[in-house]
Amino acid sequence: MVRTSTIGRALARTLHAAYALSIASAIVVPTLPARHTGAVGVWLRDTLRQVSVQQSWRMYAPDPVRSHAYMNLTAEFADGSHVELEETAQEQPGWGTTYALAKTRLDIWRYYANLRPKERNVNRTWYLYGVCVREARKPGPHPVRIVMTVVTRRFTSPRKVREGAAPLGPPQRREVARISCNHPTVLRMIEGDRLHAT
Repeated sequence: MVRTSTIGRALARTLHAAYALSIASAIVVPTLPARHTGAVGVWLRDTLRQVSVQQSWRMYAPDPVRSHAYMNLTAEFADGSHVELEETAQEQPGWGTTYALAKTRLDIWRYYANLRPKERNVNRTWYLYGVCVREARKPGPHPVRIVMTVVTRRFTSPRKVREGAAPLGPPQRREVARISCNHPTVLRMIEGDRLHAT
């Protein structure tokens, strides 16, 4: 009887350890480079993706966000005039504290449109197409082009903030996109929007 109980406890401990190791592997292995994990890592990554379980080190402190960014948008018209749009107005007072859950769906879309300013970003392209449609709803001529600039301010290190430095660095501006509002896709979107409105 004692022997059976001892074997049972040992088996339970082994199963608990195996369970903990499998959970840890499911979290860690997919984030490691494929050259280190081989076919096992690829299989595990693909399997977890099928059930929409994805893991990234970017959500943890070892790789924190190091800057904050807003988009500035300018509409250019056929007569050469320029108008700053609502996104630009949002940036100017927007460097203070925002409480959790205060972001709207539009803010989240703008966040994804701002990502990877040096690379192609389909979220950015479709957001700017949508801006062309939004501006075409207004009276008068619609823009021929939307110019997007990303304004970034880096977070100051905690040590420097403790020494009295400002929490955010100076704004850095980079033009990242020019979208034609006369693109065939945009013109179809504008026409569809007008038909829907009527």
